[in-house]
Amino acid sequence: YGPLTSARGLFLMAFTEDIDIFFEDFQDTVVYSSSTYKGILDQPDEVVADGVVLTTDYQLTAKTSDLGALVYGASLTVNGAAYTIRSVRKIDDGVLCIVSLTKT
Repeated sequence: YGPLTSARGLFLMAFTEDIDIFFEDFQDTVVYSSSTYKGILDQPDEVVADGVVLTTDYQLTAKTSDLGALVYGASLTVNGAAYTIRSVRKIDDGVLCIVSLTKT
């Protein structure tokens, strides 16, 4: 059998993704170390302390190849607002990452 067929004759194709399309319509401008990147900033509210405190959990979705090596305590800006990095974790297949932020 060839590389694109299986024992049952089904065709298997490699999926090639263009991750830049993900950021076309919903992008925020991220500046880190004098370079500009694209990302998507989420700002979900979260209730903590037994429902007493409402806080905002800032999360930036970005390409791992762009911002996956950020370290705790580093600074960046998103749409001109300053943030400090709390953590970075890869999601799904590792092409994208979630950067947890604190607004400064």
